[in-house]
Amino acid sequence: MINKDLLLIPGYNKISIINVNEYNLIRIIDSSGSGWIYSVCMLNENILLTGDYNEIIRQWKIEGYNLLLISQKEKAHNYDISYLIKIGNGHITSASNDNTIKNW
Repeated sequence: MINKDLLLIPGYNKISIINVNEYNLIRIIDSSGSGWIYSVCMLNENILLTGDYNEIIRQWKIEGYNLLLISQKEKAHNYDISYLIKIGNGHITSASNDNTIKNW
């Protein structure tokens, strides 16, 4: 489902998935209750991470047009989480507007 031709755009309680080759919206995934999502990172085709305005990193399972919350890391930073990126060996790096970068 998720591949290099897709762009994930975070928003308020949602993530929009765009096909960059065909310039069309594929779907909008609901993440109700999460508020403003600032960053998205795919772990694999069914699991993604989000970073949000309230300093939480959440792990989600994609289930159709919804996200099922698997786990969350409270107070991952001291301010909103601006960036999440998957690096080698499955590690995740997050960056925040608190001027910190953390490896997970």
